[in-house]
Formats: sequence, C-alpha cells, structure tokens
Amino acid sequence: MKIVFFVRDLGLGGVERCVALVSEGLIARGCEVSIVMLGGNRNLWAARTGSAKVIDLSETWQGKKPWTWLAGWRAARQQIKDADILIAATFLMPLYMAYAVSRGLKTRVIGWVHGPLFELDQFATMNPIHRKACQYIYRRLNELVFVSEHARDSLARWLKQPIGDGWQVLPNFVDEEQPKVYPDKPASHTLQLLFVGRIAVEKQPHLWLETLECLNKKGIHAKLTVVGDGPLEDWLKNTSKARQLDKQISFAGHQSNVGDYLNAADVLLLTSSFEGCPLVVLEAMPLGLVVASTNAGGVYELFGKRRSEFVVETASGEALAELIAKQRRPELSIWLKQRAKHYSSEQILQQWMTLCLAPPTINLKSVDTENTEL
Repeated sequence: MKIVFFVRDLGLGGVERCVALVSEGLIARGCEVSIVMLGGNRNLWAARTGSAKVIDLSETWQGKKPWTWLAGWRAARQQIKDADILIAATFLMPLYMAYAVSRGLKTRVIGWVHGPLFELDQFATMNPIHRKACQYIYRRLNELVFVSEHARDSLARWLKQPIGDGWQVLPNFVDEEQPKVYPDKPASHTLQLLFVGRIAVEKQPHLWLETLECLNKKGIHAKLTVVGDGPLEDWLKNTSKARQLDKQISFAGHQSNVGDYLNAADVLLLTSSFEGCPLVVLEAMPLGLVVASTNAGGVYELFGKRRSEFVVETASGEALAELIAKQRRPELSIWLKQRAKHYSSEQILQQWMTLCLAPPTINLKSVDTENTEL
C-alpha cells in the first residue's frame, strides 16, 4: 500500500512529529510512505523518516508566486497518481493542495485534524478567505481523522454540521523510542514544576506566575523550569522579576529531547487555552509524571474518569495551586504509568493500519477514554 502525506515541511512542531512517527510505524508494517513538503525544505526528523521517501516541492510551487502554481500542481499530482491514500497532514497549504491534485483521481483522500479549529479560529481569527476555503474542503472530504474527540466535536461546531460517518478519532501515542528508564530522583523539599512548549499567548504564561504566587502563599516552595522559547519570553522574564519570582523560574530554551527534564520534575504544568492531544502529556505518562492542567479541550480525554485529579475547570493560578497541593502524586504516578498503555504505539498504529486497509468511512473504535477500568 502506498501512502502519501502532504506537509508544509518537517520542522519541530507537533504536527510534524506526528507525521514522522506515524510514517515510521506504517513503514514498519509494510506500507510505502512518501512525505511531500510543500512550503519548506526542513527535515528535522531525518532520524525518524529515513525509510520514508521525502520529497521537497517547496521550490517548484510557491503560494505567493502564481506563475508557479501550475508546475507545482503537476509535480504534486505526479507524486500521488499511483498512491492508494493521500493524507493532508494539516489545514491550509497541505489541505488545499491535497484537494486540488486529487480531483479526477481514484486516490483516497483523508484530512488529518490535530487541533480544535473552532477554538483556534476564535483565538487567532482566521483570514476570512482561508476560513471559507478550509470549511469548503472539509465539508467535501468523506474521511477525516482527529487526534481527540474534542477536536472532532470542535470541527463539527466550526462547520455547523453533524459529525460525519467517516470522521474517526485516532489519538496520538507514546513515543516508545524515548528513554524510559531513569535513576531515582534525589529527595528535595522544593516542588519542581515543568512547562514544555512555546512561551506564547495561547499557553497563558501569566498562569505560571500566578500558580507560583499561590503556592508560596500556601507555604509550598516551588521552582518552575520552562523548556521552550517564544514571543513572550522577554515579557515573562521581566514580569517574573517585577513580581520577585525570578529566583523561582529557570529557562532551558528549546530542547529536542525533553526526557531528562520530565524525569526531574514533580509536576508538569499545562496551561493552554486549547489543545488537540498534547504530545508532552503522552511523554510524561510512562514516566509517571503528574500533570496539572487547565481544561484545554483534548487533554482531559487522556485521563478518562480521573480528569478532576489532573484538570481544573477554572483557568487560574489559585485553582492550579489548589490542585497541585492536594494531588496524591505517588498514587497518581503509578496510575499514569498504567494509563500510558492505552496510548501505546502498537495499539494506535494498529488502528491506523485498520483505517488504511479498510474500505473508506469505516467506523473504527477509538481508544475509550471514559469507559475504562483505569
């Protein structure tokens, strides 16, 4: 079976990581996989995409140069003419090109939706032309794959239509190539908090400062390590200093492997406004790292019936500090290690294979995040 993914490029974003890991898994199961880069030539996942055919069309077709469109369309169509499945790995450029080049062909087209587009559009206010174009195409694709039920329900709200028969939920999975065995952490009287991701508005970094202040008021000494960078980094440094919290925050910058930081932490802080299926939580689970999160959509599905032990309903530092203070971390750590088995690569990749091999619009049974013994 030949499967083609359309991506912008293979940078370090969550979507790109998902493409690399799913491609790697499908190849291991006998599929022939091509990854077509439409908007850039970066491949920062070369170690995980070595068996895939990576094709750079970013010079052939450029969205802002109309005189390249026909050549780009022809080059992209050439890549899928004998493909069984074409997967648009995200919206905008990959979605547009997948729809355009598949017209008149028998190639099966699947749209992959990683985030809650209704909330994303509310937050970022999508360009009206792009909004109409994406909605037009999503309404005409018979098959869509979502990383969470929340992302699926969000798209239905955004399109103002019921959930389609060909809409499947296949969550992200635990990357089992990441190191899993670490030495025991030394005992410490300081609670080690960790944030991993972009320092940006949608991650609500003001909640990090509020959480530290509320923990201080409770007499809980805590330090926060921020792994990542972003547009609000200077604001965070200046504001933490002004609020006399700078001694409690350290900045590690962007890191390609966060396993050591996850292992050293006591609590993973997730304060997003919205999420699809956060990979960092799936990295934390097999290590038994307890999570304290805002109610950011798809994240709560990872915890099933125990969501209240990991997720606050009110996005405030006070609520997060209260949750952290009452979490029974040794017990929750054991539970998370067991819960991670529900998101094993073997289980999720088997569902991908079932989707690829089955007739279109088959209704797969996704991971049951609510009705589970755990």
